[in-house]
Amino acid sequence: SSGINAEWPLRPGGITKTGCTHWIESLLRAEGDLTRELAPSQMKKVHGGMSERHRIRTMKRTYNDTTFRSAFSFIVLRNPWTRMVSGYRDKLSGEDSPGASKRSIGIRIVQLMRNISVSVVKKEELHPTFAEYAAWLVKHKGAVNVHFSPQIKTTCLPRVKYDMVIPLEYTGPLGGEVLRKINASNTSVLGSYDKSSDPRLQSSALYAKEWLSVLDPDLVEQLYSVYKTDFELLNYSNFSHPDFPLPLYSEV
Repeated sequence: SSGINAEWPLRPGGITKTGCTHWIESLLRAEGDLTRELAPSQMKKVHGGMSERHRIRTMKRTYNDTTFRSAFSFIVLRNPWTRMVSGYRDKLSGEDSPGASKRSIGIRIVQLMRNISVSVVKKEELHPTFAEYAAWLVKHKGAVNVHFSPQIKTTCLPRVKYDMVIPLEYTGPLGGEVLRKINASNTSVLGSYDKSSDPRLQSSALYAKEWLSVLDPDLVEQLYSVYKTDFELLNYSNFSHPDFPLPLYSEV
């Protein structure tokens, strides 16, 4: 997620799978554009017309370059391993909630990895395994869809210096600081729908530990290479580290 505006940073764009939906929701509430409660199944509505007027392509018609350059800006990053697992579970896995919102990509992965026809994939309602997903990411170097590509490709680095860089794992305390800076402290950034508040105990971290530990070590090494720059952005921990998925500030 990232934000920039003359008065406070409404979200014009951002990195997928870093809590951007929650950021959009909280900022729209602070602006007064969203006043009712949204069920989890309705959250995707905040990505549409509701937030269009706050996106860069729209705001550039309202604010001049000087205003943009002096605006407060921030970006949210996430441990690449948990982001990778979240992308799989949310978009490809076939889990009930929601599980396969990028079905066409999932079909292509199964077709290529198992060398079977699209018709068979559809008829038997097949979904890629995590191992197939991982091999597919390596094959395409992550350059397939914004939900799976390296975060560095979505940032404006190194052209832009952000006022704040927020690890998703610390959205709670740092999200509040952002909202205070933009005079929007009457709202809050909701966390994930995971019930655990400790990032080390959330399902994305637990699944990452379980699934990555049984992958072929060579495949894991290749995956790391694809997302190496993302790990280096905040010195993110590996899935074998006891404090995974937290960034390791003390070890920078």
